[in-house]
Amino acid sequence: MKHLVLRTVLPALLAIALFTGVVFFHILPAFNRVIMDQKRLMIRELTESAWNVLARCEASERAGDLTREQAQAAAISQVRSLHYGQESKDYFFIIDMLPRMIVHPYRPDLEGDDLREFTDPQGKRLFVEMVQAVEPSGAGYVNYQWQWKDDSRRVVPKLSYVKNFAPWGWIIGTGVYIDDVAAERTALTERLQAESLAILAAVSALLFVLLRTSFQAEQGRLRMAAALHASEDKHRSLVEAAGEAILMGIDGEGLFANPSLLRLLGYESAEFEALDVGAVVRPTAAEKATGRSLWQDVRDGAVAPDPFEAELLHRDGSVVRVMLSLSRLVVQGKPGFMAVATRVTRPRQVELGAAASAADLVAANRCQGALAGLMLSHGTPAVEVSRLLSRNAETVVRKGLDLAIAELGTPPGPFEFMLMGSLGRAEATLLSDQDHAIIHPDVPDAPAYFLRLGERVSEILDAAGYPYCRGGIMASQPACCQSIDAWRATFSRWIHTLEPDDLLHAKVFFDFRGLDGETGVIRDLRSHLQAEIARQPRFCHLLARSILQYEPPLSPFGGFVLESSDPARATFDIKGVMAQIVDYARLRALQHAVPDVGTLARLEALVALGAIKPQTAEATVHAFRFLLDLRLRSQAGQVLVLQDPDNLVEPMGLAADTQKELKHVLGHIKALQAGLDHEFKGA
Repeated sequence: MKHLVLRTVLPALLAIALFTGVVFFHILPAFNRVIMDQKRLMIRELTESAWNVLARCEASERAGDLTREQAQAAAISQVRSLHYGQESKDYFFIIDMLPRMIVHPYRPDLEGDDLREFTDPQGKRLFVEMVQAVEPSGAGYVNYQWQWKDDSRRVVPKLSYVKNFAPWGWIIGTGVYIDDVAAERTALTERLQAESLAILAAVSALLFVLLRTSFQAEQGRLRMAAALHASEDKHRSLVEAAGEAILMGIDGEGLFANPSLLRLLGYESAEFEALDVGAVVRPTAAEKATGRSLWQDVRDGAVAPDPFEAELLHRDGSVVRVMLSLSRLVVQGKPGFMAVATRVTRPRQVELGAAASAADLVAANRCQGALAGLMLSHGTPAVEVSRLLSRNAETVVRKGLDLAIAELGTPPGPFEFMLMGSLGRAEATLLSDQDHAIIHPDVPDAPAYFLRLGERVSEILDAAGYPYCRGGIMASQPACCQSIDAWRATFSRWIHTLEPDDLLHAKVFFDFRGLDGETGVIRDLRSHLQAEIARQPRFCHLLARSILQYEPPLSPFGGFVLESSDPARATFDIKGVMAQIVDYARLRALQHAVPDVGTLARLEALVALGAIKPQTAEATVHAFRFLLDLRLRSQAGQVLVLQDPDNLVEPMGLAADTQKELKHVLGHIKALQAGLDHEFKGA
């Protein structure tokens, strides 16, 4: 807590002291100078304007329209009537080079008098100094004592600006009373002092709030640290006791195996660490054919393959057949790999792909949360973990579809099973639900069969850990199980009717891809979608406006805007934040007919087309990766402590640099929205 006070209170007090010093020792004196400079500039510009009156009259003389006497009389009349300022009591005067008074609105008794011996109360021959002031450069300033406007009983300091009118040998001028300047300066100073004190009071109140919030955050951090310590203990226990065999290798270090793998291969830990991969895993056929090590490729950044069958070598020389899930990881800056091995007990059995029943499928999919947490804790990028979860989900969907068909019998014709939403984009998390649909043949028995097929697949997926879609976007619903012609009509209706529900459907359905890839039917539907959007550009305008309805949880002052149903946990919904990036990429892809579905793939394709700037794409990709990492780590942490994962993140429990980066990312999302608002304004 002592360090907390030093980090928060002292900088704030220093800031207050600096603010006070700057205001009272720099800004206020500077204001005094500025006010006087403004007054000097004002009387100079006013004199220039009055000088132009003389110039116009003299021009009439030169043109022969007036005699000199007439021109000078006109000039005197006009100057005498010129007044300005409060109550219009400020004036102009004219003397000649003798000096002699030509015109003075408030001292007509001096007009025509020789002023060479005229002095102010301090003995200054002010009119002689005015002549001297204009002789070098034609104009100048003179300080003296003079009566206050039309009150001859009050004599105060005055500053005048005078300018020579050479054609007639006249000098015209006006002035400002120093007492007026001082009064204005005092009023401004008092106002500034009052505002400064108000600001200081506000800063002091904010300091109090900051200190209280900091203490609360520190308490939260301590709670988080305790929870993290407990999580690490549970994580370590999970790794040690995991039923799955785990193999890990880091550059410059030996191999690591958890007890399950050591028991499987008959090794002691110290003995195993001295081995290399080749002594534990037989090369695959592809490795033998290419001469390249799969482990080295993955360690160097190659995309990890789908789970594959491999042979491990037992200490006694026998072969153990397993299914390997391989991924890249980075530990303290060192690249490496991690593999999870599941023993194959029957020839060619695949843990997920060869599940013989729905119950087998559920059991086979039980360890995905723990595996994701393990990969993240060892440095595997969140994008790769998400791809692994997506490939795993595809395998579960494919196997669930096979099991459902086996139960229901042969379909009445060829069909397409579509993945949509996060699974369609291959951006699964530990909380991904079901979003899928069917394109069935246009034959009499098709609707009933495929609705039942969709219903059975949905049941299997729910049991396997992928909950039902709350919005009902599943092939078990008639709206999600249609012929290709009906799907074309549905897409057209959504795009052209432009109802709010249609926009919501578009955000899920338009991230579609075929479970079996980009087949002819899927390409046909995508081409139809692109053609319809091209015919109705207003659809993209409304889609953009729907994105702008969301406000990122960042206040104008740079703080987090959080919600709290639990007093001890202030959070924001990270899924909603990520959706803004996903929606942005989808909107741009639909605008420019980009066929890619994944968010990162869309951004890359848009840059290649020149549709968005590389800098914008780079910052958006970074924001997406950062948020995905934060989201998956939060969910994996909940799984490791046996909690149900959610999409709520507690930013005050994050490290300071992570909080700073999170604010930067939220600011970038606001910038993306500002760009859309400018582009689609008024749409």
